[in-house]
Amino acid sequence: MLNKKELTEKILAGRKQLDAALAHVDNERMPLIILHGEWSVKDLIGHLGFWEERVVSLFTTLRMGRKPLPSPEVDVLNAQVLTDSRKLSVAEIRRQEKKAYQDVLSLIQKATHEELFDGAYFSWTEGRPFYEFIADNTYGHYEEHLPEVLAWLKRIA
Repeated sequence: MLNKKELTEKILAGRKQLDAALAHVDNERMPLIILHGEWSVKDLIGHLGFWEERVVSLFTTLRMGRKPLPSPEVDVLNAQVLTDSRKLSVAEIRRQEKKAYQDVLSLIQKATHEELFDGAYFSWTEGRPFYEFIADNTYGHYEEHLPEVLAWLKRIA
């Protein structure tokens, strides 16, 4: 099992890879539809930011002793995020995602070891330690989408 330092290091390492790839995408190319047949890199950044923000919100809800409200299916949420992100500028999307990312890192620093790593701490998680939700929505999520960005960058090089 991980500890806070190791979890943070995994997130930072995953983020470093993502940022290295995104550094090759200028603002003019950000809105071009090149991923998943219908997503742009801008859309992807909005998508990642939404899920980072969502995991922080989930943690906050659980920490207050509340049960999270039922949410739509993942595909429905992703479609709504896509619609919403397309209304924003590249700068706004980047700002929102950066804040969400920083909020995740802050959450880890402020959370107790038990809140993050004890699967029984929050009954809603049904035995799953909360850090797994964080992993799924940070470095695990970056790893999921990075190959497509890298493949596109290779094609245009």
